[in-house]
Amino acid sequence: MTPDLPWPGDAETVIRWVRAALQPTDAELVRGLENVRISADVSGSTLESLSVDASGVELTLLPAPDPLTAETAAPPEPEVVQRRPGVLRNLRLTADPVRVEGIAVSIDVQISDVPVEWLVYAEPTAPGQPETIHGIDLADGGAGIRGSLTASLRAQDLTPLLSSLVRPVLHGYGIRLSRLKATVTQDGADGVRIEAGAGIRWRLLAASARGSARVHVSPDGIVTLRDLTIGSRNPFVSLALRAVRRSVQEQIGKSFDLNDDLSVAGGPRLTDVRVVAGDDLTVSARLA
Repeated sequence: MTPDLPWPGDAETVIRWVRAALQPTDAELVRGLENVRISADVSGSTLESLSVDASGVELTLLPAPDPLTAETAAPPEPEVVQRRPGVLRNLRLTADPVRVEGIAVSIDVQISDVPVEWLVYAEPTAPGQPETIHGIDLADGGAGIRGSLTASLRAQDLTPLLSSLVRPVLHGYGIRLSRLKATVTQDGADGVRIEAGAGIRWRLLAASARGSARVHVSPDGIVTLRDLTIGSRNPFVSLALRAVRRSVQEQIGKSFDLNDDLSVAGGPRLTDVRVVAGDDLTVSARLA
């Protein structure tokens, strides 16, 4: 940081801080984020712009650590010794596309007018990374935020992408994913049908299951389960599913509000939420 400039300091200080935040730890599964391109423009306590461009970056997923032996307790966060109000004027995250295990995923996120507090801790939150003595927190419940997001991939790439995401997690439990197939198709103007089948193996035991769900997504972020069926050709799995059939049926008609975590007085809400399934699977929304 330029001498005598309080956090966020200058553009180079912010860029180093973002790069430190993207550095993987032993508990994280993603490698390749160090190759994203970052630019920033700072004026006093206002971060006029922050751009993170992951276009063309190759991300690799690693096996998850054994949950029985991995450290789960996070170290306590150091004391905050300084708070400074500010604004993140414009944040842009682009990936046109980023490749996750070779699968192309396009992302465009734009967020404007974010009220923040610039934090300074008593000591770095990550040992060996002096940049982490700085932090940022959302202020005023995010009142005044505006933005939009779009994410898409080819529909035929959904199965290999999910396989890449699920395999490392199952590996941590000693479970091998032998097969997975998933499809998402349009179900009316405001809904999708999800069908999936999977097979797993744990030591000498093998099991498989299949399921189908119809999901309604409203423009104001209400997700409602319209229908749900699950089954298996494996007699032991099928018997187990029968035991939970009633609780499964009770899920039909239930709704989940994507804005629950954003619902504070004057805070932002997701609007114009859309999921479109065709040759591409696209999710889009606005933040207002």
